[in-house]
Amino acid sequence: MHRHIVIGPPGTGKTTYLKKQVDNLVHNKICSTQEIGYFSFTVRAAEEIRDRVMDKEKWSKDEMKAMFPYFRTLHSLAYDRLDLKQAQIMNEYDYVFLSEQTGNEFVNRMKKGNGVDISMPTAKSEYQDIINLSYAKYPNDEDRLDKVFRHVKINDYGARDKIKQMALDLSNYKKDKDKYEYVDYFIRFLEEQNPPKLKYLFIDEAQDLSAQQWDVVDMIQKKSGALQTYIAGDDDQAIFRWAGADIEHFIRMADRNNENTIIPLTESYRIPISVHTLATKLAQSISQRIPKEYKARPEEGIRKVLNVRPLNKGIQEGEWLILCRTHEIVKSVCDALEQFGWLYKCYGKSVVNLEYITAIRGWTKLSRGEKLSGVVCEIIYKHMDSSRIKRNYGVFKGDQDDVYDLERLIKEYGLKETVTYKTTEINTREAAWYEMLNAKGLVKKITYLRSLLRSGNKIDEEPRIEVSTIHASKGGERQKVMLLADLSYGPYKASIENQQGRDDEARVFYVGATRAKEELYIVQRADPAHFNYEPIFHYERQCR
Repeated sequence: MHRHIVIGPPGTGKTTYLKKQVDNLVHNKICSTQEIGYFSFTVRAAEEIRDRVMDKEKWSKDEMKAMFPYFRTLHSLAYDRLDLKQAQIMNEYDYVFLSEQTGNEFVNRMKKGNGVDISMPTAKSEYQDIINLSYAKYPNDEDRLDKVFRHVKINDYGARDKIKQMALDLSNYKKDKDKYEYVDYFIRFLEEQNPPKLKYLFIDEAQDLSAQQWDVVDMIQKKSGALQTYIAGDDDQAIFRWAGADIEHFIRMADRNNENTIIPLTESYRIPISVHTLATKLAQSISQRIPKEYKARPEEGIRKVLNVRPLNKGIQEGEWLILCRTHEIVKSVCDALEQFGWLYKCYGKSVVNLEYITAIRGWTKLSRGEKLSGVVCEIIYKHMDSSRIKRNYGVFKGDQDDVYDLERLIKEYGLKETVTYKTTEINTREAAWYEMLNAKGLVKKITYLRSLLRSGNKIDEEPRIEVSTIHASKGGERQKVMLLADLSYGPYKASIENQQGRDDEARVFYVGATRAKEELYIVQRADPAHFNYEPIFHYERQCR
């Protein structure tokens, strides 16, 4: 078994290199597609490479899955090989039950307005996150919790005892109920040592693997019969140490003194010169890393420091990715975009419900005298203000294959000819969509939708602005990137007080900056006293 370590900065084509190797195996029939294992950090990334390999074939998604059963995440592989069922997976009700039975907080809690505590079952408590982190970082150590306490700086021995008791309660519950969490998939998978038979193994985004996941990779390599293994990553983009990522393992593997073949990629197809200059300064500040040199694109590109106010007028044109250091900043940016009337996506999803857009667009056409299908009319009626419909016509029940205009809806389906809106008599034919539709579940968005119209945005178009945390944007790219790298919040401000923390933050900013293909704007708040953008502005000043 031989390992090839593919190392490349952002945009140098690490995934493309792996794709070429898979292409060669498949199209030259060197092995069966079912003998290739391709494992990435997300399901989407693994499926994307599968689709890219077979982009010339006219197969369905189901056929592709059958032909490439091992293009997936390591978690999903373990789940399938263990033949687990969904009912065996710990869910929100299990955590709520555990909290009630033990008196410990396995779920986060929040205060209602009346001061009563309510559970938030979808959000695991910080203590439970620490338990899971201990397995990810120190899977083979009996004293894993004590080690992770030192790692996350929990010096309160009362808190330590509580976490240890929670870990015991959780373990006993899972044994009693035959339940599993993510960390348990790997524990059992490693115990059973039953990977699929593979001849070629590919690991993408390897810098993000935890110690436990590296144990799984090593086991697959040894037990699957793999002849060749390709491992691709970039330690400078390792931004999941807080979740247990073992960066040091990847760095050791890339040591040229061992038996692995090192494949450096040295030309970025994404990053222009101005962004490359800043990114290089950020990377070079990291104390423990694999030295790399790579060429930028020949274009100079644009790099500027802005005041936050250009968020209103500075994004008039083009495709934008707005990156934030924290979820709190994401929320404040989204609030500002809604105030300014910009259509946007948040974490890859449009904030405007597609069905409601269909209702708006449909009502606009009806009011212009156009005809619509029964399907669209049904959606309109679903979102229509009940005061606009005669009492005995609450739901549209027309023929889905037929067509309807306003006259027919008034005559046959109970739409009122005239209605009273506040104090003004409005003809139904001329009523604006925001007067006719009540936007069930989206009432709070009405103001935003109206501001979209005032700003000239077309609400049925694909949003050209996306907002995300830097962590959630990993692997993406955009022509224009706006980076808000705030470190003023307590935990983050404290994180840069030691070298490892500064290294981690430099990696985060490095990932954020290198999403830009043409233009990078680093945003500075108007009130610097309450905002801390170090260390990124430190490097920015060095680059001038």
